[in-house]
Amino acid sequence: MIKNLAHKTFLLLFTSVFLLACQHEKSPYFSTILKSEKGHFRGAEIGNQFNNIKQLENDSFLVDQMEDYLHYEYTLDMGNSYTVTYDFSAEETLYEIETTAYFDLISDGEILFNHFEDYFNHKYGSGKKEDDGYTTWKTVQKKTGTNLEIAMIDQSISYGIITIKIRDLDY
Repeated sequence: MIKNLAHKTFLLLFTSVFLLACQHEKSPYFSTILKSEKGHFRGAEIGNQFNNIKQLENDSFLVDQMEDYLHYEYTLDMGNSYTVTYDFSAEETLYEIETTAYFDLISDGEILFNHFEDYFNHKYGSGKKEDDGYTTWKTVQKKTGTNLEIAMIDQSISYGIITIKIRDLDY
């Protein structure tokens, strides 16, 4: 009985340590780039109208605007920044969000990539590593039944770069 209890205790302890070891280091930039857990990304949801998306972002950082496109550039801190672009259909509905983060250090990009990977795995299930280097998650938008893809890649070479794309696969 004592041997069985000791075995169960060891197994529980080992499993707990293993699960903690599997979690990645948290990035200090994650919350700023995610901005909001509402919607698909930054509070935006695929299918939102142009004016709704424009209200989510800070106009001070808007660097390019057309009737079907918004492009923002943000600074995180010295040498680190990110961009956010939104693409809209002729009906002014959002069909793609792309965010690219740039870091002086490759490790900052890797940590952020891992943090977002953990986040998307929790939200959408395990991602799939594609042949082109992207990790992807597929989901269906609850309101419209639209097929969506979340795709992310770590493009770090001599400095950290990660790109996240959320897009309407039916567009």
